[in-house]
Amino acid sequence: MATSVVSIISTRSQYARIKTVLTALQESPEIDLRLVITGGTLVHRFGNLTETIESDDLEIEKKIHTLIEGDEPVTQAKTTGIGLVEFATALDEIDPDVVLMTGDRYETMASTLAASYLNVPVIHLEGGELTGSIDDKVRHATTKLADYHCVSTGRAERIVDELGEPADRIYRTGCPSIDICQQIEADGRTNYDPQQEYGGVGSTVDVSDEYIVVQYHPLPTEYETNYEKARTVLDAYAALDVQAFWFWPNMDAGTDQVSKAIREFREQNGSKQVRFFINLDPHDYLTVVRNSSCMVGNSSVGIRECSFFGVPTVNIGDRQHARERGQNVIDVECDRDEIVTAIETQLRHGRYPKSDLYGDGTAADQIATLIPNLDISLKGPMTTTALDGVTEGELLNHE
Repeated sequence: MATSVVSIISTRSQYARIKTVLTALQESPEIDLRLVITGGTLVHRFGNLTETIESDDLEIEKKIHTLIEGDEPVTQAKTTGIGLVEFATALDEIDPDVVLMTGDRYETMASTLAASYLNVPVIHLEGGELTGSIDDKVRHATTKLADYHCVSTGRAERIVDELGEPADRIYRTGCPSIDICQQIEADGRTNYDPQQEYGGVGSTVDVSDEYIVVQYHPLPTEYETNYEKARTVLDAYAALDVQAFWFWPNMDAGTDQVSKAIREFREQNGSKQVRFFINLDPHDYLTVVRNSSCMVGNSSVGIRECSFFGVPTVNIGDRQHARERGQNVIDVECDRDEIVTAIETQLRHGRYPKSDLYGDGTAADQIATLIPNLDISLKGPMTTTALDGVTEGELLNHE
């Protein structure tokens, strides 16, 4: 009998991370995949993914609206609460053998918590990573709720182990989005032009010439300053003479501030040499990144996928400051002059050596092979093994 797997997708970046796994699972005769989409995947301004997912020949089981818009931290908490209620209902109706989740979003925590209370085992991808933001709390909480762990790096594997997870339930598979990067390298679409297919808004970018990719997201922990920081990034770009593809921010608290800064820039500068997009298919988006001369902003793509490609990256601010990185990254504060100098340095430097830090492009195959062969069960209760041999006095002194 096929293993019933539910996966819940809430953002474009989440879909990009897990797309190759979903495709492999749907093609497997040993898996009955049920895909639930929610959150920003159903909202146009965050990149409605319905058509993209269906064009990838993936069947959508349910569409669940949970996103409360309001651009404030409280909306993230409330969206989490609505998600917990709605995901519990959906999982109860579908009654899967296992739930497959990825990443560190608040919807991830809500769906994992719902599954845990329903006694449905959870497989979590990308646990054990550190970024230095609120995402760390969500990611590690999800790790403790999950029953199996497919991690991307050696450090992540060690961290999940240190969090007390059973070693025989931790698998180092690499990140599934690196599978797409591997495919892109094989495709060789060196002059791919997204403007012909997706349109976008702004000036026409000549993809046969040098261009950069910019993706700057809000920081919920720095909610009050997101507008000013986005303006700083835009002002830095205005000081340069280089084409750019610029992607709109995700739906975290502060997104309206970043969007406002982008709109003002577009009106004041006539779009300069920049083309703005909401969303591209993951394969197309990463092809644009692969062909760029530099990735700029605070997206994990600059650190994760760009390390595999060897694309120079300028990482701005604290959103990714604790993430493992290759030699392709220059870290800067959100300061106009620092950003300008770093971009100019990376453009002069050019490509870096390819890194397999986040995987070798085989994650989907590994995960699709792993799941049908698991004797899927909830993990056992936590134990005090780590305290064996520790005296009461030592515990009191530690306290």
